[in-house]
Amino acid sequence: MKRRLHAFLFSFLVASTANAQDGHFEILRGDQVLGRIRVDRVIAGNTVSYSMISASTFDLIWKRHVRTAVITHYTDGRVTGCCSSVRMNNAVRDSSLLRSIGGRGLYFKHPTSVHADDLPANEWTTARMYYEEPAGESSIFVESALADCPLVCLGWGEYSLTLPNKDRNRYIYQDGVLQEIHVDRGFFELLFRRV
Repeated sequence: MKRRLHAFLFSFLVASTANAQDGHFEILRGDQVLGRIRVDRVIAGNTVSYSMISASTFDLIWKRHVRTAVITHYTDGRVTGCCSSVRMNNAVRDSSLLRSIGGRGLYFKHPTSVHADDLPANEWTTARMYYEEPAGESSIFVESALADCPLVCLGWGEYSLTLPNKDRNRYIYQDGVLQEIHVDRGFFELLFRRV
């Protein structure tokens, strides 16, 4: 599984850069910069690929080095594959993988959940939210959860996404462009801000 995930990541990173767009966000706690996120979108014909790669270091009782990666592939406007990985101090904390096989999806959620099902019907993912405002949408396919999660519009350009564990992320757009993500985890809050 680990080898396949690395091959999947590598194949995305060396893919054609036709019509590539990227963005950068800082990860903040209060006014302290803890790390950075790089987001990329590559459009090539009828396929679109997104990646979000982050690295951060913070101190909650002890120092933690956190690395995340999310990669999402669309073909003809439909999600056909994705993977996500969270590593803390070089140990896998969470991972997921969706792979299209024969037009259906093989879903893997760390550590032991594996099942086959239809590919997601939802065209909206957290990766896509970095590039487009989800105006009028009521749910988002969250790659790390491999599930649709409810999205609520809070007002002009502001949305709340509720994850399966009831954590919430608040997305703020200005003129259709994502500016900030507020991540509230109860005992700590983070802000992802476009730079």
